[in-house]
Amino acid sequence: MSDETIRLTGLTRTFGVGAARTTALVDADVTARAGEFVALRGPSGSGKTTLLRLAVGLDAPDAGEAWVGSRRVTGAPENEVAELRRTVLGYVDQEFPLVGFLTAAENVELPLRARGASARERRFRVTEMLEAVGLSDHAGQRPDELSGGQQQRVAVARALVHRPRVLLADEPTAQLDSGTAASIVALIRERARRDGMTALVATHDPTVADAADRVVEIHDGRLVGA
Repeated sequence: MSDETIRLTGLTRTFGVGAARTTALVDADVTARAGEFVALRGPSGSGKTTLLRLAVGLDAPDAGEAWVGSRRVTGAPENEVAELRRTVLGYVDQEFPLVGFLTAAENVELPLRARGASARERRFRVTEMLEAVGLSDHAGQRPDELSGGQQQRVAVARALVHRPRVLLADEPTAQLDSGTAASIVALIRERARRDGMTALVATHDPTVADAADRVVEIHDGRLVGA
């Protein structure tokens, strides 16, 4: 598969039955290569979230396949998909759910614990990531002590802390002011250039689109320019 790290082919997803049946995604094809930053741009309800959930294995398509590198996500056993998320994938959910009884630092640490990283490595990487997203002074605070934008930055740090090969992010700047959003976009771009990470970022934020190597438009579940 050359250096393609994301390959989505023919993805179609419908919800409901009968007269209530709606189509969220139609025959979607997207590929992205190592080190490429791709923005998936479209309005709310256009199918961005559905596409990312299919790509990360949190939902199953009615048709089509999702691949990460040489590994098929669609139809793979859950333990294999979970292992991909632990080792290869970083995912920022649009709702950025955090564990409420854990501190910001402990939330960011979770992927490293899942991988069995040493305590020393965990401390180093968590400190590095909280600094990178501008939250060093909030490491000991729990989610209910943080603003929505701060929680979103914790979610971004958690997705990047294990240095994934692929980042899939759903509106990662939606809760941020323009300056903070620009810094998060710069962080994602830096990781793509420095580490060869592939980033597929769903957005309606022009800051993200302007920084991307390529923009794929999505409207009513159909892709343009993939």
